[in-house]
Amino acid sequence: MRKDNLALLFPDIKPASFDQNVKNWLKAGKLIKLKRGFYVPEEYWQNCANKDEYLNYLASLLDQPSYVSKETVLARYGVLSEAVFGVASITGRATKNYSSKIANFSYAKIKRQLFCGFSRAQFEGKNYDIASKSKALFDYLYFAKRTIKHANAKTVAELRLNLEGFSSADWREFEDYLAIARSEKMRRIYQALRSKHAF
Repeated sequence: MRKDNLALLFPDIKPASFDQNVKNWLKAGKLIKLKRGFYVPEEYWQNCANKDEYLNYLASLLDQPSYVSKETVLARYGVLSEAVFGVASITGRATKNYSSKIANFSYAKIKRQLFCGFSRAQFEGKNYDIASKSKALFDYLYFAKRTIKHANAKTVAELRLNLEGFSSADWREFEDYLAIARSEKMRRIYQALRSKHAF
């Protein structure tokens, strides 16, 4: 939560001394710092029943506008062969990272036309935005393309993506983002995926 919201929980503490109290709570391990002015009570984190959804919600607070995407969403659908730690998001602002005790929150800036393909989700009645399966894959490949020297079946296979769960509708949605991106390299990556997966 924001520091000003945290202060509301302790109305008896004078504003002049509140910053020192925050420092003391951090030192005592009672608060977890996410970034300057944003904190999570340690007790709440330890007792949280759905930490993954809570982290997604926190990611939406740390940088706005943003939506959870890429490997965070792909892991949920079993697309990636490796474990994922932290929360990956797409932002309309600058690329940045926030490292904390509980997770690493990464934000990749995408051009305005591609800031789409997400829907509203909730954590305990609080809203955050999360990419569809197709948009998460598109975002993942869109930022990975810089490290893919040659977009062919061999290099795409090396990504070890499990795409059997993608339907024809999922791939049509992916094609919509291709049309917006107008990226020749993304088109070649898509063709390489098609050569490996019939859909």
